[in-house]
Amino acid sequence: MPDAPLSQAELLNGLFEALQAIMTLVSLFFAIVSGYIAGLYFFLARAGLLLRILAFSLLTIGLSFLGGTAAVVQSMQEGLLQAWGKLPAPVIDVAKLRNPMPLESGLPLSQQELGVVTGWIIGIAVYAALAYLTFLHDWSKEGAVGRAAATP
Repeated sequence: MPDAPLSQAELLNGLFEALQAIMTLVSLFFAIVSGYIAGLYFFLARAGLLLRILAFSLLTIGLSFLGGTAAVVQSMQEGLLQAWGKLPAPVIDVAKLRNPMPLESGLPLSQQELGVVTGWIIGIAVYAALAYLTFLHDWSKEGAVGRAAATP
């Protein structure tokens, strides 16, 4: 059975759902990273290597699932935008959807593509920073460790 093309209303609904999924993923990313940072500051800084490896492994698993989901949503959004561009008379031009702000970046990427690239760069940088803080940072000079040692 051949696929019927989606209507403008169905595509618009799909785009809104993709945006909602992206916002959910960003919220989950911030929640996971914030919880891990709190754990680092209050507990993992004093933990042994095995516990730090376990905690970082769990962080890696969580962020891997989140990244995989983000890649799927990214592919779905790209497909929806391509389908939108093929509509005979769209309400909004696909170029306006890809570049919603009236700014020129001077880059060969749309604002939407720039946002995707920026999101991946930030995610990788945060992961690398957490790896450094988990395994290489000297926590003995930080306030949490000093307060914990002073507590009877």
